[in-house]
Amino acid sequence: MKMSGLTKGVGGTAIQGLAGVVAFYAHRMLSSKVAFVQNKPLAVPAGLLVLGHVLKTKPKFASVGSSLCGAAGYAGAQAFELSKASKAANTPAAPAQTSGFEDFDTGALTAPGDIGALTAPGDIGAFGYSPSNASSYDDAMTLGL
Repeated sequence: MKMSGLTKGVGGTAIQGLAGVVAFYAHRMLSSKVAFVQNKPLAVPAGLLVLGHVLKTKPKFASVGSSLCGAAGYAGAQAFELSKASKAANTPAAPAQTSGFEDFDTGALTAPGDIGALTAPGDIGAFGYSPSNASSYDDAMTLGL
């Protein structure tokens, strides 16, 4: 395959790429500045599709029209997905189901002043049983740590 076969049509491809870039920035600018487009997010992609279809009928602008049709499809899908995601994000979540817990205390396991109910006051931090009720340091020494 010769190199001239790969470079054939580069100018048309560049024009189509440029048309896509112009369509992107036009859509972005209109979406941020025009209230109608903000309320109807599919208006710009529809307009791009119509403009691309009209340009495709003119032989001189057929490649630009084709690229605008493709850019319109991409922009339309992106606007649709964005509006769907923003609607899902703005929908309030359902309240938590708490039925069946009325008779149970679902708070802390023990009251702050009742820590002695779990362990003896001198055993907090101890590793194991020590006949002298020693500290955890003594336990660690006993275990050889």
